[in-house]
Amino acid sequence: MFDETRKKIILAADDFGKSEKANRNILALAKVGKLDRVSVMVDGNFASGEIEELAKTDVALDIHFELSWQKKRREKLEDNTIRQGFVFLKNHFQSSQRKKIKNDWKAQIEKFYDLIGQYPDGINSHEYVHLFPSYFKIALGFAAEFDISFVRFAKLGLLGKNNLAKLVLKNLCRWDKEYFFASGLDSSDFFVSLDWLRDVGVFLKNIPDGKTEMACHPEREDEFELIDKYF
Repeated sequence: MFDETRKKIILAADDFGKSEKANRNILALAKVGKLDRVSVMVDGNFASGEIEELAKTDVALDIHFELSWQKKRREKLEDNTIRQGFVFLKNHFQSSQRKKIKNDWKAQIEKFYDLIGQYPDGINSHEYVHLFPSYFKIALGFAAEFDISFVRFAKLGLLGKNNLAKLVLKNLCRWDKEYFFASGLDSSDFFVSLDWLRDVGVFLKNIPDGKTEMACHPEREDEFELIDKYF
């Protein structure tokens, strides 16, 4: 990849802690400098020394918030957009559920510090649930409390092919926009998931100016191979 194109991309690997394969593939990419950010599931599974190996790389380390029901389905390789919508509606109208999520996420941040010895560099979440407005306010509050400077958000828009997940996230970002800009936090100009791209090579040749965060899931063999090829 040409250097000028690479400078426009924040390549972010999600799901460190999800599985042995996810950890192994993410570490392999991080050690050779292909990744810019790694998202850590603090309640995930880690072999001896893996956290220390990750911390020695130059990648930014983000917290990958999870909801309790998500932890029960980590073996799933694809997002469940419809399920996300039902869970959001349930929690949006139940203040007791939002309070539980706030407590759970604070505990995850504290565990992140215990595991790595620092607070997260950034915030994102499994299946993008932090972008649901009622959750987004919670995430922004923790960013201020723990001096976290970066949150996954698309200041100028989403890229890649149209699908249900992208449509939902586009509307969530629109609803969150006022809260994001009032927070003063940093984020990318654009966001895309690697599995939203029909042809990675074509996308890279036409990437817009600004910064694009590209989320990837290296436990998926096709994505691991694409990252290894193009980055």
